[in-house]
Amino acid sequence: MYYLGPGQACALSMICATKQETSQIMARAMTDTEIISVPLEYMDKWMTEYKGWYHFVLESYRSRFEEMLVTVDHIAFRHMDERLLFYLQKQQDTLKTRRLPVTITEIATDLNSSREVVSRLLKKLADRGQVRMDKNFIEILHLDLKGVI
Repeated sequence: MYYLGPGQACALSMICATKQETSQIMARAMTDTEIISVPLEYMDKWMTEYKGWYHFVLESYRSRFEEMLVTVDHIAFRHMDERLLFYLQKQQDTLKTRRLPVTITEIATDLNSSREVVSRLLKKLADRGQVRMDKNFIEILHLDLKGVI
C-alpha cells in the first residue's frame, strides 16, 4: 500500500504499461481525485525523447522502492501497535486532516491484521484520549509516536 499525491505516478502501472501487461494494483481514492492517463503508445517514445519524463519515471521507481523498504521494515520489525500509530500518522499527513475516512475493517486490511486486534488497539488509543472513533471515520486528537500503545 502506498499513497500518490499531486504530480506523482504509480510506478508499477508504468512498468506494466511498458510491458503491455495488466496491472494487479487496486487503487482507492481517499479524497476527490483527478487523474491523468498517458496512452501506452507514448510511454516508450517519451522515455527516449524527453529527459524530463525519463527522470520523472526513474524518480517514481526510486521513491516507491524506498517506501517499500520502509514498509518491509514495519512489517518485519515493528509490533502492531507501532504499525497502527505510523499508519494513522501517514493517513493524517497524506489527507491533511485529523478526521480519517476509514473504518476499522479497512485499517485491518491495510495492515494485514484482524479487525479485532485493530479494534482493541484503537480502543486503547481512545481511552487515552488520542483518537475518537466513529462508525465511518477515526478522528485523531493527539498521537504520541514516541510511545507505544
